Amino acid sequence: MISRAQFELLTFLAKTGPIKATKVQTKSVAELLAKGWLLKRDGLLEISPSGLKELEPYQVKRAIIMAAGSGSRMLPATKDTPKPLVEVNGRQIIETLLDALVAAEIKDITIIVGYQRQQFKSLLANYPFLKFVTNDDYVNCNNISSMMKVLDRLDRGTYICEEDLYVTDPAIISMYQYDSNILGYYCQETTDWCFKLQAGCVTDYRQGNTDCYNEYGISYWTKEDCAQLRRDLPAVYAQPEGSQQFWESVPLKWCHENYQVRLRECQKEDIVEIDSYQELLQIRQK
Repeated sequence: MISRAQFELLTFLAKTGPIKATKVQTKSVAELLAKGWLLKRDGLLEISPSGLKELEPYQVKRAIIMAAGSGSRMLPATKDTPKPLVEVNGRQIIETLLDALVAAEIKDITIIVGYQRQQFKSLLANYPFLKFVTNDDYVNCNNISSMMKVLDRLDRGTYICEEDLYVTDPAIISMYQYDSNILGYYCQETTDWCFKLQAGCVTDYRQGNTDCYNEYGISYWTKEDCAQLRRDLPAVYAQPEGSQQFWESVPLKWCHENYQVRLRECQKEDIVEIDSYQELLQIRQK
């Protein structure tokens, strides 16, 4: 297993291409040059074929998008249209996320559908590789019920994404991931779902706080943590009121001792989370 410092340097060079060697002077450079994972020639530093091979175990190839809900807070836009298929400035909301995933070479994508599910088939025209799983329990249960429908898909490192995210910076979907993490941005005060950090890991997950990080609904889970989710999600779901939980509360709150989830920090403007019809109108006016 490569170290985090080695991973960050290799992924940086894999993304940017060759850079001047003088721009990177770290112990990791010497180590990676000695291993043959980096090449230095003509004053430039670049990742080698063997370095790319070392990154292969960290390449993300699967994503799950939760899109079963009716989007009642966005009425009347969602009266006859699923929330992810609502158009914003000529594009459906979900297309911004799908394009970001495809740009990261992720095409093993499962969309959990429910409300007006037949309309999602229109996405196949541009994304023929999509898979759909139906959750009819969305009417009476919270989104943990959607995760219960795809437990068998949690068998490798996986992105899990909400459906109402209008992605403005596709780079938030990275091709490589080192550990389980969740997107968030720092805020002084919020009434939304948020968390704090302790020793670099997510803690104190709740709705509303100060001096914290606003949660964005894009997270990555390693193969090992996906296996843990397959155990913890059914255990919580079986409890009284378990079906009314948000799925994120399982690893971030109820069973947090089983996980070490890190923050992947982003900027507030990287994603627009559209929770209401008023917010939809505001972004359409921009």
